[in-house]
Amino acid sequence: MNIKRILTLAGLMTAPVFAAGELLEGINMFTPEEGEPAYKIAANEKYGTQWYADVAYGYWHGHNTSPDVHSNANLALIHAGLIQRLIKDELDGGTWLRAEFYGGWGLDRKSAQTSYLVTDGVLSATYPHAEIYGGHDGYITELAIMHYFAAKRACIIAGMLDMTCYFDAVGIANDTFSGFTSAGFVNSGVLALPEANLGAVIQYELDSTSYAMLGFSRETTSCGYNPFDSGTGYMVVGEYGRQIFDGAATVRLNPFFRHVEEVDGHCNNFGIAASIEYEVSDGLTVFARSGWSAYQELGNAFDFSCGANVYLIPSREDDFLGVALGVVKACAPTVNNREFVAEAMYSFQVNDYFKIVPHIQYIANPAYDADCSDAVLMGVQGVFSF
Repeated sequence: MNIKRILTLAGLMTAPVFAAGELLEGINMFTPEEGEPAYKIAANEKYGTQWYADVAYGYWHGHNTSPDVHSNANLALIHAGLIQRLIKDELDGGTWLRAEFYGGWGLDRKSAQTSYLVTDGVLSATYPHAEIYGGHDGYITELAIMHYFAAKRACIIAGMLDMTCYFDAVGIANDTFSGFTSAGFVNSGVLALPEANLGAVIQYELDSTSYAMLGFSRETTSCGYNPFDSGTGYMVVGEYGRQIFDGAATVRLNPFFRHVEEVDGHCNNFGIAASIEYEVSDGLTVFARSGWSAYQELGNAFDFSCGANVYLIPSREDDFLGVALGVVKACAPTVNNREFVAEAMYSFQVNDYFKIVPHIQYIANPAYDADCSDAVLMGVQGVFSF
C-alpha cells in the first residue's frame, strides 16, 4: 500500500474527487497510452476536435520464412484517427464522429506484392506489423457515431466499428506504432475481435473504479469490403473492467459468443478472456492476457501472453524496453498444436515528434507446422507522431 493511500485512510489527505465519465473517456477518446509522450494527443476545446497520425517507415527481414514469400519488406505505414464533436452537451457529454485509418504500402515491387512475410502463423502476425493488412493496402477500419448520456456515465457507439478500440485494450500492448508488433501481444488470440464491420457498443460506468460494456458486431466482412455485404457470422462480446491498487492496475474480463458458418456440426462458439496491466513503479509496467474457448475448431482454443515495459534511463522518460512472451493452442488438433512467440523492442524517442523502434521476434512452431523451421523476424521502424 503506498503512502498516499495510507494517509487517505488515516484522514490526513483528501481522496481525489471522481468526475463522472472519466473511465469511459479513457476508453473512447484519444488519451495517451503507456509509452506515448503526452504531447501526442491534444484536444481542441474550441472546436471539439481530437486527431492523431502516426506515419512510419519500416524495414523487416525474416529468417526461415515461407519459401513462397519475399524475406525482406520495405514499408510505408500510417495509422490515423479523428474524433469530431457534432453536438455539444456539457451535462451529458454530447455526440461525436469517430474515424480510424490503417495503411501499409510496399516501397519496392516485391514488398508490395507480398501478402505475408512469414508462415501464416496464428499468435504471430502474418505480416510482421500486426495492424497492417499487407504491403499494398489502406483501409478505413472505423466510421461511427458516439453518443454520451446519463451525465457522461453511459455511451453508445454505432456504425462501422473496430472492436479492438474498445475491448481488451491493454495500454502497453495495443498499439504497434508505440510498442509490440506481433499480433499475439496486441489483442487476445482467442477473442479475434472484428474490424470494419457493422456493429454497436454500449458502455456504462458503474462507479469511480469500474465499468461494463457490451458489443455486437458482424464479422463476415474483411477490411476494405462493403460492410453491408450479406453474411451470417456475428460476435457478441462483453467487458467488465475494474481499477485496483488506487488505479495503478486494471483488470478486464471478456466473455464472448460467436456464430460462424457450420464446421464439423458446430456453428456456435463461446469463451472468455482476461487481462491485467499494472504500473508497478515509475520504471516498470507489466501485463498478462489469457483466453479460452469451447470449440477449438472454430477458433483458437487457448492463449496466454505476458510482458513488460521497462524504463531503463530515468532521465529519458519517453524511452522504454519492451519484452513479451506468448503461447497459443491450435485451432484444430494436430501433433504440434501450440505456437510460441517472443518479442523484444526498444522505443528511442529522438525528439518530440520522431522515434526509432527496433524489434526482434522469435516464432517457434509457426502455424503449428512441425516441418517449418522456427522463424526470426528483425525490423526497425522510424515513427513520426503528430
